[in-house]
Amino acid sequence: MGLTAFGAGLPLANIILDTFLISDAVGKVIVVVLVLASIVAWCIMLAKHLELRRVERSDHRFHRTFDHQENPLEIFVRGPAHPGSPMARVYDKACQALKREFATQAHKQHRTLDRIDLSQEKLSALQIDSIRKVAECEAANQILLIEDQMSWLGTVYTTAPMMGLFGTVWGVMAAFHGMGQHGTPNIAAVAPGISSAMLTTVVGLLVAIPSAIGCNKLNEKIRFLGIQLENFPEEFATKLQQAFLYE
Repeated sequence: MGLTAFGAGLPLANIILDTFLISDAVGKVIVVVLVLASIVAWCIMLAKHLELRRVERSDHRFHRTFDHQENPLEIFVRGPAHPGSPMARVYDKACQALKREFATQAHKQHRTLDRIDLSQEKLSALQIDSIRKVAECEAANQILLIEDQMSWLGTVYTTAPMMGLFGTVWGVMAAFHGMGQHGTPNIAAVAPGISSAMLTTVVGLLVAIPSAIGCNKLNEKIRFLGIQLENFPEEFATKLQQAFLYE
């Protein structure tokens, strides 16, 4: 069965190659551009899929650790952890803002801040809200980083059908021009234009369809990770209230 399928694939490859060879220059250029765009799209989809999988695992590990700590600053005090986690970066940014608040407060009270002591350090609701806003800003920045390269993928799957359509129109126009020059329908005259029209349409769809499916799947995963990042500042602020809010 494998040999039969392989043998059946050869005529199709030959047809595509022969069609490409007899197409006019414009049709060939469009096909080459579409093939290059397809390579770029597949590279982006593969790289982004691997990146999002690493991010999801890192965020899951960090969030599990964060949920099991009593003091919301335990991870920060122990040192850098989960370097590949955007959520950990949001946490680190919020903790740095929290440390600045404690330092400012200690300076006003004419004391040094050697270490954070739950029994001494307290925060007002306004201070906690400002820290939450810092975390929200960093979460937005991390979401932008996660979405990197997706605009290129969107450009490929929206532009590919348009390029295919342009090739179709160009090919039909070239075919009619050939017929007009010869006065009568002549296969040698219209073949390059018709070949260009059909080939660019097929290649445009072959590029656009996988790119659109891949882009939608990746956007779904990005949306899931983005919602988790957007929710984290509120979780962190809630733990700060439990640990440091003035009673």
